[in-house]
Amino acid sequence: MGRRIKEAGIQLSVTVLLGIAGREHSLRHARLTGELLSAMDPDFVGALTVMLIPGTPLEREYRSGAFTLPDEQGLLRELREMISHTNLTRGYFFSNHASNYLPIKAKLPSGKQKALDLIEAALRGEVRLKPEWMRAL
Repeated sequence: MGRRIKEAGIQLSVTVLLGIAGREHSLRHARLTGELLSAMDPDFVGALTVMLIPGTPLEREYRSGAFTLPDEQGLLRELREMISHTNLTRGYFFSNHASNYLPIKAKLPSGKQKALDLIEAALRGEVRLKPEWMRAL
C-alpha cells in the first residue's frame, strides 16, 4: 500500500517504534522493519522509542517480567540494524523524537553510512546520549 500511495503522487511518511518487540526479538524486528521500509520506500521515516506509561498493559507486562525492554545499548543496536536494512531510493530517516536516546537526521541513501557511523560512535561511548530526564514526555 505504501508503494501505491507514492504512485498516486502522495508523500509517504512512516513511523516506526524501537523497542516494541522487546529485548528477545529486537534485532529481528529491526531487520524486518528495515525490509518493510525498503519495500514501501517512504519519503520520511520517523523512529520513536517505546515509553512505558504507568497503568498500561505493556507497563504491567514489564513489571511482571513478561516484557523486557532493551536497554540504551540494545536500542542503539536495534536502530543500527534497522537503518542498515533500510534502503530508500530517496528519503529521510529521523530519530529526533523526544523519546530517542540519539537524535539522527539522515538523507538516504547518501547519509546512511554517516548515520551508522554515529550510532557506532555512540555504542563505543564517544557520543553522549540524551539523559533519561530529557526523554520524559
